[in-house]
Amino acid sequence: MPLPPDFAAECLYGPDHWYVHDLLELDPEGHRVRARVDTTRLGALVEAQVETPAHPRHVPGAIMVQITGTLGSLHAIYILGLRPTEGWSGFGTHIRNAKFPSMGRIGPPVDVELHATRVRKVRGRTFVEYAFRYEQEGREIYVAEHAAIWFKGEPGAGV
Repeated sequence: MPLPPDFAAECLYGPDHWYVHDLLELDPEGHRVRARVDTTRLGALVEAQVETPAHPRHVPGAIMVQITGTLGSLHAIYILGLRPTEGWSGFGTHIRNAKFPSMGRIGPPVDVELHATRVRKVRGRTFVEYAFRYEQEGREIYVAEHAAIWFKGEPGAGV
């Protein structure tokens, strides 16, 4: 299914940098977001890759990390109710245990998943810890633990 129609107004990035093309599941009880990435629509960063027999075009790590922000935004907006149009902002704070066990190929789609493993609210701020897992054709291509802070208020108030 497509991303929610109001996501463009809510997301802290523009559509060209979401890199998520289909929403598969929003699970409020399990704090999970599952989505699909069309690897043929990743844009300039893939197009800029110099392709050689030993270096095929592939899903760049920078895009995989950027996708975590899109998934985090989907979770914050539609599961936690932290809408930027109501003054909420979020920033990633940590990336731990990041691994790229296999190279993501251009062509087959990538299924991406966020699982919020811990959500804490402290003094008006929301701290979230996430586990990410990306899979392409049955192979893991990215796994990591991330953390972020969400706050409501003046620019820069949470950092």
